[in-house]
Amino acid sequence: MIIWQPRETLNLLYISLAMFIPFFFGAVCIGLSFSVCPDNIHKIYFSNMTGSGIGSLLILLTVFHLGPYEIILIISIITVCATLTAATSRTRTVVSAIILIVIVPLYFILLHDKPVYMSKFKDLSIARNHMGAEIEAETFGPLGLVTVLESPAYHYLPDLSLNCPFELPKQKGLFLNGNSAGAINRFTGDMEDIRFMDYRTTSLPYKLLNDPDVLIIGGGAGTEILNAKYHTAKDISVVELNADIIRLMQVEYRHFSGDIYNPERCRIFVEDGRGFLQNTKRRFDLIQISLLESMESASAGVYSLNENYLFTTESLKICLNRLNPGGILNISRWIKNPPRDCIKLLATAISALDAKNAPRSIIMIRSWQTATLLIKEGVFSREEIETAKKFCKSRLFDLCYYPGIKEEETNIVNRLDESYFFLAATRLFSGEGENFYNEYPFYIRPATDDMPFFAHFFKLVVLKKYLGPYGRIAIPLIDWGYILVWIALCILVLLSLILILAPIKLIGGSPRGKMPVFIYFGSLGLAYMFLEMSFLQQFIRYLYDPVFSASVVIGSFLIYSGIGSLIAGRIGTVRPKHVFFAIAFIVTVGIIYMKSDQLLQNTLSGFSLWMRMLICSLLIAPLAVPMGIPFPSGLSRLTGNREGLIPWAWGINGFFSVIGASATVLIAIEWGFKSVVLSALALYILSAVIYRRIGRG
Repeated sequence: MIIWQPRETLNLLYISLAMFIPFFFGAVCIGLSFSVCPDNIHKIYFSNMTGSGIGSLLILLTVFHLGPYEIILIISIITVCATLTAATSRTRTVVSAIILIVIVPLYFILLHDKPVYMSKFKDLSIARNHMGAEIEAETFGPLGLVTVLESPAYHYLPDLSLNCPFELPKQKGLFLNGNSAGAINRFTGDMEDIRFMDYRTTSLPYKLLNDPDVLIIGGGAGTEILNAKYHTAKDISVVELNADIIRLMQVEYRHFSGDIYNPERCRIFVEDGRGFLQNTKRRFDLIQISLLESMESASAGVYSLNENYLFTTESLKICLNRLNPGGILNISRWIKNPPRDCIKLLATAISALDAKNAPRSIIMIRSWQTATLLIKEGVFSREEIETAKKFCKSRLFDLCYYPGIKEEETNIVNRLDESYFFLAATRLFSGEGENFYNEYPFYIRPATDDMPFFAHFFKLVVLKKYLGPYGRIAIPLIDWGYILVWIALCILVLLSLILILAPIKLIGGSPRGKMPVFIYFGSLGLAYMFLEMSFLQQFIRYLYDPVFSASVVIGSFLIYSGIGSLIAGRIGTVRPKHVFFAIAFIVTVGIIYMKSDQLLQNTLSGFSLWMRMLICSLLIAPLAVPMGIPFPSGLSRLTGNREGLIPWAWGINGFFSVIGASATVLIAIEWGFKSVVLSALALYILSAVIYRRIGRG
């Protein structure tokens, strides 16, 4: 909303300030510890990193049982307990104890039983404005806040035909973190009540397959389960990552939904879709990937920086390998104008298929706001194509592509400015893909595991239109999530330079002696964040559970780095050769892991989640332990005649770590995560070269 209402900038500043205050004072405490106790820098760094790592693991346990406000209470209690250990007088101890006692009643007065604040621009906030709307159920878990809304005005089925003769049943809205995640349909068990299922774009595969064995990725509110039941699927398997949604459907809304999540009627798997596909040995006649994100979020570019390993070339290849001969992979996406998602999905599908059969293995149709892509393990027969044409004609759907289609057959009912999908398919199949990617106004190259940003469509040409005389027209076309990260990075760099350079006169000493310190600790901050975030992405593909993956990987990196610091402290005086060997080990292990990525992924896929978590944690140790040596060793090297530079070095490292977090994503979008790893290894080598110079007076 900043683009339309500049006053929203104040809200952004308010949020930034709210996050700035605790992190600022936390960093002050750590920096003071380094300055006051320079002889114990390795132990302090070990305690800080280990505490952070344990905290990331403990937070995983709390979100299963506590709400966001209760978690804030626990964090506050832990923080105040830390002040008790730092209190050196009776007065300070009493003050800390009083604050600790007051926190609990403050929580009950200010936060207990208070609803979680929801932005007014969220889908849920908009739906709550409907007459008679009220929240029926809410549950908070590892993946966020799940909400069920009751409203007589709520209806949601985005791919439904405009000439559907059947009424929709009563529906309840399902929302995840305030964004639409589907609708729970009332189902009594009578198939006559859900005849509307036959008037959806996602129903076309059922016209081409007889009683298929179906896999639904993203069960959500159960609409696709009903669709499979209506079309007499002989076996239904459902993969849904959010256990809270499954629990709601099996308990509170069991009777309302017709008990469609009954494990006796269909197989239920609480897993990530890509992870399930990677691990299962079963084959299916139809794999249905549901449309789960809301149109509003997709249009606003909210997901432009989100990694999505389900819509990569490698993932679609796995999907096709899990199909029986003649089976179909069915995917639906929102249509934006001009189109982006659907064309990028088409390009990704073509790259996943055998080049020879690709033109004959794809059918694409669309309604007024969604497009559905059918990818066959094999080629579509003439009879199947005729069935698809009749299906679209009777339901007022538009044909986008089928083998042998002509342009005059497209863009007839739900008209767009051009027949975008037909033109895109024609150019991609004719070998003009590279020219088409360069000429199209959005970034629509196929997503890969190394560049898994499926929702990234930004190109500089759109920004140039925005900066032109009629710029406001281009506002809906820009991925603002991507732009805001660039803006944030520029602000961070500017603030870093100001706040790093400002204290130089206060520190005193020769400016020449400070440059090696700046380069060394800045390089370490960037390199550590580059490696951590890149290998976080790599290991997420081994674990395929975003919550557990983030907790285990980040926690392991921090704890093992703390252990590395403790080992360095045991050495006594850390000499340049020790730092050199530590960095050489980091570079070697980093390259080995890059080269063995696919081997590790295939090897780990056969183990259970808990075993994969343990193995991944152990795999991180050879990389993370030496990563904990250079920073505290550098601070220790400043003790003696250069102790005044210790807090300055701590600040430099902190600033560049934050810059590295933004820069990692931006580099990965352009060149992939492997380029981020190589950049990190180069920065570590630079720091090894500079280390000798940072201790000179």
